[in-house]
Amino acid sequence: MPWRNGGGTTTEILIAPEGTSVSGERFLYRVSIADVASDGPFSRFDGYDRHIMLLGGAGMTLDCAAHGRIELHAPFEPHSFSGDWEVDGALVGGAVRDFNLMVDRARATSSLVAEVLEGPRWLPCEPGHVCIVHMIEGALAGADEGDTLVADGPLELVPRGTARVRVAIARIAPVLEGATG
Repeated sequence: MPWRNGGGTTTEILIAPEGTSVSGERFLYRVSIADVASDGPFSRFDGYDRHIMLLGGAGMTLDCAAHGRIELHAPFEPHSFSGDWEVDGALVGGAVRDFNLMVDRARATSSLVAEVLEGPRWLPCEPGHVCIVHMIEGALAGADEGDTLVADGPLELVPRGTARVRVAIARIAPVLEGATG
C-alpha cells in the first residue's frame, strides 16, 4: 500500500486480530516491510511501541526530536521507538527496505531480533504469547524466503539446504492485568 505522503510503500505481512487495520479498529500487532523512497515524516501510531530493522540499502537516520536520533545503518540490527513520537526519516544514500513490528503497548509487550540459524533449534514460546518468525534469507522446513510463521507454542526451526538462513523473530507477550511497569 502506498504511503499518504508518497515517500514509500508498505507490504503488510500480518495484522491481528483479523479484520483490524492501521486506519480502522485498533490492532494488537502488525508486521510489515516498508520500501522507503524519499525523506519524510513517519506516520504516528499513538499508544504503540514500534520496532524497525534495516533490511537493505545504505541506511536511514530517524530524527526523533527531543528523543534523539536512531541510526539505521547496519542491516539486521533492530531499534525501538514510541509510536507517539514525531519522527522524520532521512535516507543516507538512496532507497531502503526495512522490517517493522508495531504492538499496542496497553495490551502487550514486544521484542524483535534477527538471527542466523546454523542448525536446528527450538524457539520457545510461552503459553499465551505469540512468536512470529519471518524468513529474511534462506529457507526452513515448511517455510521459504519471504514466508512468515506464527506460533503460540514452542516451534522447531530447521534450516533447509546449505544456504545461510536469516530470520526476524518477533515476540509478543500479553500485558497482565494489574501489572505495573
